[in-house]
Amino acid sequence: MKNLLSFALAALWTCGNIARSEEPAALPLAQPLMRADLKYAWVGNGRDQLALTVSNPSATPVSVAIPAGLIAASRAGGDRVIVLRAAQLPVAAHAAAEVALPVVALSAKNGGTSQPYQATPNTEPRLAELLKFLADKPDAPKATAQLATLAFLEDVTFAQWQQFLAAPRAGEPPDSTHPTPAEIIQAIDALGILRMLAPAKTFAIATDSELKLRALRNPWCRTKAMRLYGITLPAGDGAVPPDLGQLLHTTPGDNCPICRRRAQMQAGPGDL
Repeated sequence: MKNLLSFALAALWTCGNIARSEEPAALPLAQPLMRADLKYAWVGNGRDQLALTVSNPSATPVSVAIPAGLIAASRAGGDRVIVLRAAQLPVAAHAAAEVALPVVALSAKNGGTSQPYQATPNTEPRLAELLKFLADKPDAPKATAQLATLAFLEDVTFAQWQQFLAAPRAGEPPDSTHPTPAEIIQAIDALGILRMLAPAKTFAIATDSELKLRALRNPWCRTKAMRLYGITLPAGDGAVPPDLGQLLHTTPGDNCPICRRRAQMQAGPGDL
């Protein structure tokens, strides 16, 4: 009986190891790319899209780990994008797999044409704190992350940010140069992130009078803007703007002013 039990335990241990061996550990991106038997292709638009396709003709499955902060460059030269959050791409044996990566442009001069890209060994230390901040915020608006990136790297003004948004992509009509209410909110969100991550630095967008005026007129971000611009309410009414950390809109339903206003607008006649 004892021998039978030992045999059963050994069989279970062996099966468990076989099952685990079928799930390969994720390899750092550089290691799979050095393998001659793997084929890979990068395609991006220089702005907000970058896709990696890995073909695995071998008989062994592989899993590729793409790190946050990876910089990909256009093969034609010029445009570069950076991956905001880490991703993992499992590729079965004799198969191909694709992953769409969350990226932003590293320059306001980037175009919007889809073209082949390639991974580079370069890094951008100036974005280290921003990448750390975004690591656990998958729902953070990409436009907000894009503006924060351009502020850290090029100290863009609000007018330059509008030009970046209005730049037409291939086959698309140009956008209006007048900022929408949503774009104002994105800019104020980005300014809030900049103030948290680099409180001692003065950014051009923080001193833009047009953004300040539009933000204070926007009911969805007025309270946040008052906090950012140091505007206090009259002491007599007892109202105090909430803490900045509670104002940043990063996830749906996070009780920021945007979500509270949306809930009020969606409430029915019988709702309290």
